[in-house]
Amino acid sequence: MDNNNYKRLQQTVRVEGKGQSKEHAMANALSKIQKKVNAELNGMIIRIEPMNIDIVSAIEEIYTERFLLFFFPRSRSQFQVVMDVTVDLFLVNIENIDFKKKQRG
Repeated sequence: MDNNNYKRLQQTVRVEGKGQSKEHAMANALSKIQKKVNAELNGMIIRIEPMNIDIVSAIEEIYTERFLLFFFPRSRSQFQVVMDVTVDLFLVNIENIDFKKKQRG
């Protein structure tokens, strides 16, 4: 592959996630990295490699859940995390690829 078709760069994206556990909140946030990068760049992404994660905020919200508004109160938690993730990106610039035309029929 020629160097003008292949590009490597580093970018920082801010993602956030929510979940019923710390693990779910982190997984939810990390799953949004590819969508966020695709929205900001054009080109086909071959690989996204996280290099650094900075936690901007991590919040545990505790609330009381009740059955039929009065019965069986129990304490529940919701976790929310916002982080800046620095990623190493490997892109193929599709615009620079010279496709040969071949007609059939």
